[in-house]
Amino acid sequence: MGLAAQASSILEGQLPAEAAGSDPREVARALIDTLGMLEEKSKGNLTEDEQKLLGEVLTGLRFRFVQGQSS
Repeated sequence: MGLAAQASSILEGQLPAEAAGSDPREVARALIDTLGMLEEKSKGNLTEDEQKLLGEVLTGLRFRFVQGQSS
């Protein structure tokens, strides 16, 4: 949830650019990709609720990232 919160803060512009790195969108992308990797690597080791939560969080972050790309 910590990684998701960081990515969300970056996508919402709440984290200053200097705190996120040179390009906040690239930092957000890296965090989202990391969460995706964790989802893949943890298949079969999470409860149904944990898997659902991770999937929903990732879907929301990916959607917001793509929306930001088109703005």
